[in-house]
Amino acid sequence: MAYDDLTDADIKVHEYLKTNDFVDNPWSTAAAAKALRMKQDDVYECLCNLATHIRNHIHIHYREGSIRIGAN
Repeated sequence: MAYDDLTDADIKVHEYLKTNDFVDNPWSTAAAAKALRMKQDDVYECLCNLATHIRNHIHIHYREGSIRIGAN
């Protein structure tokens, strides 16, 4: 499994993650959905796909009361 398994929406979310700092700044699905012009449920589905298909390129963790996401 790799980048070839990602949908266009998955790639869109991945690029959004890479260009924004959600390690130092808390993640907001609502803000991501608005910025990407997607539904929140679709953003969640993309995050799941990214964690499944490119798990070595995304790190999701919880710190100080919020979700943090790093991607490369």
